[in-house]
Amino acid sequence: MARLSDMAPTTMSSIPVTTKSRCVSLAKTLHAGVYDADRITKTPQEIAAAVLERGGSGLAVHERKQLPNLILQSAYDEFQDAFAREVLRSYSKNDRFWGRLFRSWLLEYNPQGPVGELVTGELKRNLGRLPEPLRNLAERYPVLSLTPDFRDAARALLDQEMPIEDRSALGLNEGGIVSTRRASKILVACAQVLRTGNATGRQMRVFKDMVAPTGAIHESVRMAAMVGLVLGAVERPPGEDLIKEISNLVEQNFDDPVTRKDRWPSVVDELGGEATRDRCIDTVRKWQVFRSITLFFKIIEQVVESEHKHQFPTRRDFWLGYFDKGQVTDAWVVLGSKARAQMKQIVREGGDDYKALKWASLSGGPSDQCALLMRLGDTTVMEFSHSGRARLWGTNDGSGDVRSKVPVLHRTEYKAENLRAPCPESQMFRHDPGGSWRYSVGRCIDRLAGRATRL
Repeated sequence: MARLSDMAPTTMSSIPVTTKSRCVSLAKTLHAGVYDADRITKTPQEIAAAVLERGGSGLAVHERKQLPNLILQSAYDEFQDAFAREVLRSYSKNDRFWGRLFRSWLLEYNPQGPVGELVTGELKRNLGRLPEPLRNLAERYPVLSLTPDFRDAARALLDQEMPIEDRSALGLNEGGIVSTRRASKILVACAQVLRTGNATGRQMRVFKDMVAPTGAIHESVRMAAMVGLVLGAVERPPGEDLIKEISNLVEQNFDDPVTRKDRWPSVVDELGGEATRDRCIDTVRKWQVFRSITLFFKIIEQVVESEHKHQFPTRRDFWLGYFDKGQVTDAWVVLGSKARAQMKQIVREGGDDYKALKWASLSGGPSDQCALLMRLGDTTVMEFSHSGRARLWGTNDGSGDVRSKVPVLHRTEYKAENLRAPCPESQMFRHDPGGSWRYSVGRCIDRLAGRATRL
């Protein structure tokens, strides 16, 4: 993906276009008189002095033609806005000047720059002097607004209804973002549209391909990508295929939302600021909890010997019931050697569902033994794959020495003996064949939480 932060100056010659007649017409108009920095040999100080002090004396013809491009270059900021006003006053008699200025504005697009208000105001007053393709572009999109609302453009882009030539002119192509500030603004508008939570699967995949065409999300688009991808899918069931795709993409490109929350990007006020950032992180954590629970039971069904398959579907449904009620706030899978080998094989064979999901290693037990650690509010739960007891610890269990031995989630390695940490007898349960353990565990969870939970 092209780097937004590294694309200045951008030239229209770098934007691919199709051979459709309308696209060629707009493309030719955009390419006409493009800024050619290599032909400018004078320094900004020399050109500014020629314009401001000598009425243009000493400027070559090609340098005069480039003046509408130069007034938007940051190298001339120290001479603004006097330099821009003089260029607009003395060198704008030809209609070609306005076409060049509009094209330069499309490329530079800096409404908050030192001459943004001046340039857009003059372009609005001289729209009639622009070539028709450029004039139509200005009428379709708010490219001359100092406070543009690109949400309509974003919807057209997400619905794949934006003409190819317009995508190119606005700094977008099939390979991702190719321009700077304007493309970033449109990307933020896409995130605004998606974060309402009612995006279609097609819109989500279009956006995903836009921000991560190669599977990598560049630093320059991380904020908009996070908001659009996560909140665009927030209302979807966590087991849906699209959520699996987005979860994997997010897990591959962002730090752990539990242990490295500080490394997630901040969010601009336009997209909801800190509240939106927190909602994104909480949503990703929820997806990870669901995927951890389902991974645990999926993997143990494959590696645990048949005579030891202890009510796996019943146990899975029991804990997913608590997840569905929003009670499971964290989950962490601990895999024995046989399960780790199985996971590596699944990934090698192209199983993408869990390839980016993190898990821990278990030692000191049978090779097919695994464990599932969960947090239900202030309660810690440990489930072994085999019929060993499920253990629950509350915040007030035993002495400080006992509580210090309660397993902590998100470590990389565990020993089986540590997972069997001291626990009150009334909070340890075997998975009896009749399934009555569910009622005992449920009552224990209710008691430790200080509330009743109906499943």
